[in-house]
Amino acid sequence: MINPSNTPTSRFLRDAGIEPAMRILDIGCATGLLTRELAALVGKNGHVLGVDSNDDRLAEARDQTIGSNHATIDYENVDLAGNLPDWEPFDAIVGRRVLMYLPDAAETVRRLSAFLKPDGLMIFQEHSATGMPFAAGPIPQHRQAHDWLWRMIAAEDGTITMGLELPKLLEKAALDIAHYRAEVIMLGSASDQGIEDVANYMVERVIDAGVADRESIRPGSLTERLVAERQKASPIAWDMAYLICGTKRS
Repeated sequence: MINPSNTPTSRFLRDAGIEPAMRILDIGCATGLLTRELAALVGKNGHVLGVDSNDDRLAEARDQTIGSNHATIDYENVDLAGNLPDWEPFDAIVGRRVLMYLPDAAETVRRLSAFLKPDGLMIFQEHSATGMPFAAGPIPQHRQAHDWLWRMIAAEDGTITMGLELPKLLEKAALDIAHYRAEVIMLGSASDQGIEDVANYMVERVIDAGVADRESIRPGSLTERLVAERQKASPIAWDMAYLICGTKRS
């Protein structure tokens, strides 16, 4: 599945200071998409540890192949809200769309900061429902899909403003903020923008959360409706990615 909201990550990781030979912790790694990206960035002399609390996702991550020039990857089942393992210090701790699902994100960031080396990097990408999406013309289908997705996250006890809360989380953990930026995810008129993949992938979760029923969503025509609307209304500012890097005081 292509998620257009992931596009800013690689650029920000480099800007934040991810370099070859680093030892990195990827929290909430799920199926390892970001973990493998990190392994490519730090190269064969580095190491990446991906942690998640879902065994099925970890099994899928372990089944993925990596390039010969990638860092070694290990995966562990870890509940970030529980007791953390006695890890050796990391050069960087990274997460994408994970803090929004934690019961106490500020406390988790504080506890994780203990596993950073002096001057180590704490890097997160999160999102916020605020103010999106918009376009020069009417986009009712995209607005509806966006609303369903964020109401689903709220129903699953996710924090729908996490992107805007990142600075205070890092400050509470006594981390110095080195970079904080927001990037708009733009959708063009082509049919392969990825948002249809995301919307269709989330249909069952939207229904399970009680946000909308199958009759309202009409999943059989969802892709067609979104593409048709975008061909008339694009470009569409679909999402906002908030990216932050904090450093541990030496």
